[in-house]
Amino acid sequence: MPRFGTPEALSALCTGGGLADSVELKALLTGPADPVAEVLTGRAAPTWSIRRSYLVDTPALDLLRAGIEVRLRRRARGRYDLAVSARRAGSAPRRRTPRGGRVEVDVVPGGIWLDVEVRHEVDPRAACRAIEGAGTGADLLSPAQRVWACRGGEDTVDDRRLRELCVHGPLVVSRVKVAAARWGLVRADLEHFRFPSGRERVELSTHCGPRDVADTVPAFERMLDERPVVCASAYRPRTAEWRDELAPRADQDEVS
Repeated sequence: MPRFGTPEALSALCTGGGLADSVELKALLTGPADPVAEVLTGRAAPTWSIRRSYLVDTPALDLLRAGIEVRLRRRARGRYDLAVSARRAGSAPRRRTPRGGRVEVDVVPGGIWLDVEVRHEVDPRAACRAIEGAGTGADLLSPAQRVWACRGGEDTVDDRRLRELCVHGPLVVSRVKVAAARWGLVRADLEHFRFPSGRERVELSTHCGPRDVADTVPAFERMLDERPVVCASAYRPRTAEWRDELAPRADQDEVS
């Protein structure tokens, strides 16, 4: 039984009506990150690239609760970008995509959803001020992102709540590239995520275009089957991890 559903069904979903701009297949792996990386890369102590990502939300997590994730990411050479993403069920009819928005189909074992994202570059000085608590998270949003943050989720968020946005994190993301040509993949990425509390997750992923899904799904399956790695029985989105990470504090703020 394929972990990710049949390639034919996924191909029909991803290409029907111009649904997606890209597709990402991903699976959670069990075990410590370093041994998994050695198995997948075939190298002893492979070098990880490291970056930091932050969640931007109110103390009560109003955006996450509405189905919106706002990510501030530190990129190479001190640059930053900000993404406002709305997650939708993969089988739902496509709703209007905002101007400048991008649609990615996320395919995981036993699940599929659409990630509709509006992204833009952020002034590094403003990003640093927000991270340090000297500036507000709302200042990082473009006008289009403000609208999407309030209207793109399953529930509407009062735009006045954006005044309360603050930066949570950092989430430390370590990545190593996995050569995957032998399975017919252009590349795959192994990522290790460490949350502020110390909780960790290890994730393997690959990207493709919507028209390449029928070939990419079985190739990714073969890669997982032919390497001695263990997939988690269920996939948990990072948004769920963030809620676990921050919910006790958020619930306390809501009560007070």
